[in-house]
Amino acid sequence: MVPLTLDEIVNKTSDLPSIPEAVLSVVRLSGDANATASKVAGKIAYDQSLTARVLRLANSAYYGLPRKITSLQEAVVMLGMKTVRHLALVASTFPWLNQPRKGYALAPRALWEHSIAVSIGAQLLAARSRKVSGEEAFSAGLLHDLGKVVLSMWMEARLADLVVRCEQEQAPFDQLEREEFGFDHCDVGAYLAQRWNLPEVLEKAIQYHHSPGRCDPPELLVDCVHIADVLAMTLGYGLGGDGLCYTLNTGSMQRLGLEAEDYDWVLADMHPAVAKALDAYVVK
Repeated sequence: MVPLTLDEIVNKTSDLPSIPEAVLSVVRLSGDANATASKVAGKIAYDQSLTARVLRLANSAYYGLPRKITSLQEAVVMLGMKTVRHLALVASTFPWLNQPRKGYALAPRALWEHSIAVSIGAQLLAARSRKVSGEEAFSAGLLHDLGKVVLSMWMEARLADLVVRCEQEQAPFDQLEREEFGFDHCDVGAYLAQRWNLPEVLEKAIQYHHSPGRCDPPELLVDCVHIADVLAMTLGYGLGGDGLCYTLNTGSMQRLGLEAEDYDWVLADMHPAVAKALDAYVVK
């Protein structure tokens, strides 16, 4: 059988993930210093279904607001623009991150919990390093395994063999994906990010989150997501068929100016923070 190209894999995937254009616009605004509350609210308001989900999240018990929020503008004022951006991205990605992904032996909610864990871990690392935007860290963390959603159906018949090879050869799982397909789930995710016209820095974080050393020139957001991904797997969030088959790139720690004690601090702080986030982002 002739191997499929990356483009063919994406176009032939039946449950291709999607993000509403309103949310993509909001994500693109995250790096805009001139973005205003009204501009963010206005983008989300174009999508009535998304607006309803964001308002449901904003009114959840987790935030404990003194009165019910009835408009996006009010949500931005009460919760802050960054929080509302996060809620919009969470609400739009939950439907496909929450699904089981048999090609990676991921049960329902597993990829969702892993993605939330990486987004929170990346935020904590960004704050610890003071070199990366926490806003971009959250978005990149949530989207980093986007490619698994696409590649999963093509992996189902190959997973068992790849897991055995991973154990026998002690090879990173993404390396085995590249040997099998000619590309890995990182490549697939970056391809989609490019199609969606996401900021280049987010595309790079998706592309190189397992191999930050391949990102030339180095990008600190990539390093943040890479370390957060390792932390999330260490804590057991979303371990699938690829399990712990990835290693920490110490260069990422050095570029972020982090020491071993910083790693341990984030690891200790991450679990309660993720538990709170999972309670907050209950999407219905």
